[in-house]
Amino acid sequence: MNRCTDTLGRTFKGHPRSQPSPMADTSWLILLAGSALVILGFVAAQLFDRYRFPDYFILMSIGLLLGSGVLPLGGVDPREAIGTIAPALRSVALAFILFEGGLVLHVRGMGKVWGMSIVHTGVAMALAIIGMILFATSFLGLALTTALIIALAFCGPSASIDMSMLSQLKVSDRTRFTIVMEGVMGNVVAAVLVLLLVRVPGATATMSTWTSYIAYLVAAVNVAYGVGRVWVHFVGGPQPRRFSFMTSVALAVGLYAIAEGLLGGNGGIAAFVFGLVIGHHGVLKTRKPAHSGAAGERGLQEFHGELVFLLRTFFFLYLGLRVQVAGITILAVVGALAFIGVFYASRWPSTAILTRVWRLPTRDSRILHSTVARGMTDTVLILFAIQVGVIPPAEEAFVTNLLFLVILIAALTSALLVFRAERRALREPTPSAGRAKASPGGLPRDLDRALSDFLADPLVQRGEFD
Repeated sequence: MNRCTDTLGRTFKGHPRSQPSPMADTSWLILLAGSALVILGFVAAQLFDRYRFPDYFILMSIGLLLGSGVLPLGGVDPREAIGTIAPALRSVALAFILFEGGLVLHVRGMGKVWGMSIVHTGVAMALAIIGMILFATSFLGLALTTALIIALAFCGPSASIDMSMLSQLKVSDRTRFTIVMEGVMGNVVAAVLVLLLVRVPGATATMSTWTSYIAYLVAAVNVAYGVGRVWVHFVGGPQPRRFSFMTSVALAVGLYAIAEGLLGGNGGIAAFVFGLVIGHHGVLKTRKPAHSGAAGERGLQEFHGELVFLLRTFFFLYLGLRVQVAGITILAVVGALAFIGVFYASRWPSTAILTRVWRLPTRDSRILHSTVARGMTDTVLILFAIQVGVIPPAEEAFVTNLLFLVILIAALTSALLVFRAERRALREPTPSAGRAKASPGGLPRDLDRALSDFLADPLVQRGEFD
């Protein structure tokens, strides 16, 4: 038997090979899960580019397959392996969604277009929230808090899914602008309100609890605003600094972490305010390059696209992993269909008003009414509420299945409605030239230039906001 002597002269039994520690076992699982995650996302993206089949369908299907236990994985639980990195990526996703929302909301020079978009988005979201709460509590039997979380998370359409469908269609800049702004504002409103609902003191809280909560909230806003102003001064100027976009994302995540850990859990608010300050001053907006495809523009778009790719891949795969097909009930299917009906019906009043004021073409009006898809932000927020216990364990499985069905069926419904609107437009007579050239709704023609500048922003062109 091997024996060894240490420097103090003590003798102990040695082993020819050291045993791996539990930490080492966890580490290799995390590395394997991360590597497989990126590879699966890459394959799904290639299939989307080649066949236009939505990548999130593929990712959720792969998650379902991995979580079903059909594949021999050598005793490895994929939920445990991928779930290990879920909290960290969830925080990054929330910080990035809110930072990006603030960054994109620069609307100088658009006047009434911005105002009408707010009215349309606000009315549609309010009606959708009311309809979902009433249905979830009265028909699905969910608790009021759970219904409110779901309604807030689903309040706005997914800009990334809708823009991917509209990339091949001819719609006016005002319609594209409205769809982008709905997606961005929906993400921001949903994330901010869900995070506040999770953190807000309960009904039995004392005055001191509320005072402390408000003080932390104000402190988070002030810290984020101050850091934003300093960062604007540092990166602003005629020559953009290298790696400024990546570093800005890192600062947003850092502010999210500080506000979560030290300022009462207000990380989302801090990330949004920081992005709002940066976006207002336009210091990260790509300067017009001397030639198409300059390095600065490519660098911003590529980094943004890679980060969105990673987050989307993880959360859609993770959602599929959490779903148990055998646990999907008729009630969940009916609930998902009813929610999509609420999405569609809630858009009718504001779309009709917007069409009348802006004199949108009939095709644009139908397409705007048809954008009912939901995306990554909804998934992140509902899974976050489940993880922190705001949605109780008794409702966890049902809500997860409902989330999966809504994402799946809403995307299919939106695609079919948009396709139907396009086919109907092809069969209808083209409007006269004089009517087509008229300024919609009497709005100043120079607003079209402001809209074009907004839609030319690299972040907007990619259409990847969630």
